[in-house]
Amino acid sequence: MVVLKHKLSAMRVIDNHSRSNIPEDVILDILLRLPTKSLIRFKSVSKSWYTLIGSSYFIKQHFNHKNNQARARLLLYHYKSDIHKCVFSLYSDTFSRHEQPNHLQFPHTVSIIGPINSIFCVFDEKIGDGPGCVTLWNPAIREFRPLPPAGPNLSPNYYAYVNEFGFGLDSSNDDYKVVWIRKFRDSTIADPPILTLISIYNLHTDSWRHFKDVDFGIVIRNILESKCNTYVNGVYYWLADNVNRHYCILGFDMKKETFTGIDVPNWITSLYTNLCLYYDDISIISMDVHEVGKSIDLWVRKEEGNWVKQLAIGPISFWDFSWPFGVWENGDLVMETNSSDLILLNPSTGQVWNLDARSECGHTRVCSYKESLVSIRRRKWY
Repeated sequence: MVVLKHKLSAMRVIDNHSRSNIPEDVILDILLRLPTKSLIRFKSVSKSWYTLIGSSYFIKQHFNHKNNQARARLLLYHYKSDIHKCVFSLYSDTFSRHEQPNHLQFPHTVSIIGPINSIFCVFDEKIGDGPGCVTLWNPAIREFRPLPPAGPNLSPNYYAYVNEFGFGLDSSNDDYKVVWIRKFRDSTIADPPILTLISIYNLHTDSWRHFKDVDFGIVIRNILESKCNTYVNGVYYWLADNVNRHYCILGFDMKKETFTGIDVPNWITSLYTNLCLYYDDISIISMDVHEVGKSIDLWVRKEEGNWVKQLAIGPISFWDFSWPFGVWENGDLVMETNSSDLILLNPSTGQVWNLDARSECGHTRVCSYKESLVSIRRRKWY
């Protein structure tokens, strides 16, 4: 009923201002099929088109339209040795070509997570905790939203030696949230106790709130940074280790603002492990080194909580892979080689694509990217 109401409103916008003989629903259908770049230009055609294209109904329908879904492309944030910094590379459907658009680049290396509805969360380590240290960014519409300093004001003796982020959407009120997990030590104490702070930012209020991990009834040990987006169905996930130093998964529910722990099968013990998504299921990709070669396993956690080995390759002696990064949408694996090159591997055929990118400096990210009109200046987009 709500969707119908928004659609009728959009149709009235066209009807009230259109002088064309083309039916309103046909105009709407044509506009929904267009890429974001064209729609940004068409907003200047008339006030009615500006209103329509900027409406929450149109933005959501356009983002979820099959044409826009088909535009999803592999996006890598990786090291570029000739300029000594990280860049974004956007790949063609066949991975044979890639480009580095100017609007996707930063003047220096940053850390990114996402995207969620084509919005990235960017952490600039050079700024520290000052204004703009954390920024929301929609590159398609050239929008940045620097977040206020997180705080809190601790003693100057304290320094953060762990910075881990989560980013997602609370679908109950369409509020984007950033979760910042930090571990602090007091530099004046020889063996200082560890202070773990969890800071949560809400876009609706444009403010941070602070908690200790014990406030959530958990104790956060080591968190392993993922190389790809691990947000799905309202929850952001991290790979971590528990008190027994076994792998576990830590999840933060953006709506409930609660942490949950997920056990990982004890037989997943490889040091070469990464958390990723296999379609809409949380997954672990791991690589084991044997005397006769290397093998790759992909474990997928189904809705009922059971872990299923989705993929098993090897051991094969001629592989020089050093780290598994994640899974691309069609099931291909993104891997790092011993020489830090990034490649794409088709597990069924064994075909390999050299992505002409290197993984260095610890900032490499792999994601699926499609453009959107979602504004981070507005409070709601639905």
